Amino acid sequence: MTASTTAMCSNLILKDLLDKNREFALNGKGTTNHCPMALCALAGMGASDRRLQDFFAHWRDTYALPALPPAVTIRYEDFQAYLGKRENFADLQSCFAIRIAQRGKDEVIREVLGIVPFAPATTAFHALIRLAYGLQAEHDGEVAASLAALVAANFAISIDIKERQVASSVASGFYQLSQGMRGKTYPGRMIAEKMRAVVNDEQFLQNLPGMPVTENLLDELALWAISAYGQTRDFTILHIVTGVDAARQVLLYLDQKTLFSRLQDLWVALCAAYVSVGAPKLVPESVYESRMRVKHRQLCSWSDLFARAIESNDDHVIKLTYTCALEISLQPNLLYQMVVMEMLEDQIVSFAC
Repeated sequence: MTASTTAMCSNLILKDLLDKNREFALNGKGTTNHCPMALCALAGMGASDRRLQDFFAHWRDTYALPALPPAVTIRYEDFQAYLGKRENFADLQSCFAIRIAQRGKDEVIREVLGIVPFAPATTAFHALIRLAYGLQAEHDGEVAASLAALVAANFAISIDIKERQVASSVASGFYQLSQGMRGKTYPGRMIAEKMRAVVNDEQFLQNLPGMPVTENLLDELALWAISAYGQTRDFTILHIVTGVDAARQVLLYLDQKTLFSRLQDLWVALCAAYVSVGAPKLVPESVYESRMRVKHRQLCSWSDLFARAIESNDDHVIKLTYTCALEISLQPNLLYQMVVMEMLEDQIVSFAC
């Protein structure tokens, strides 16, 4: 049993709740609005209608902030003028919703991603993740909202890596960063704050390697990311895991002429995120996987893992479980399953205490 986007697309309760989510602001109380992403992940894992409704009520009562009232009417031709203007998120959302209704989501996604900086780190990778979930749910309103987030909160990293010596592999590139940056700390409470400090750090610019050239770049990034998260349990690295998975779907909408440069944008953003948490030392994925196989000789089924994740109100637990199920269906590796097992076991222990 693996995650199902088909079940997500056919879920009428999910679509209704995603419609209602428009009442919420881009941010929540001390966080980003994770509600639509968690709902999509829950639906993809087979959560019941009641569970979806209960989670929505939990988010509404605990974290949700009301959407700002409309400020201006933005013409589609003018949306680029609102780049970086978070206060106009709802206005941009309306602008994109109207355009999608007229021309279809595929055309609008290609146009917007072709005009504004790709900026995968926007809202700590959540704009990218929300777009991927909106596409999986086939919900035009969520597509409009994620594009609005990408424009209103755009976090473009303007670092040219074309002339840099490329890393021989994904793992070697991050190892190079760890050797040069390990242990360095940065100010800020939120992920994006720390990343902004990183990209303005001359030491980071000196140590940043060029993107490895490989046909399996996203597969390598995904496997490195789940290994890194398993070894560190770091909150920012968790977003690298879910962000890489989201990139798989979103990058399909890019023109082949610009795909390479967008992958470079993703590489730089992931490197900055890794350095923002101290570029921790890691063992190679193969070594970590071998250790985990010895530790987890008996694996829980995905059905059991889904059941546990569905019971959780932790949106990051929900999304990581769903993401790992998607990734293992693309590149079979039991590491995804074992890391989810440990995460869920730790969550149960923490609740018991």
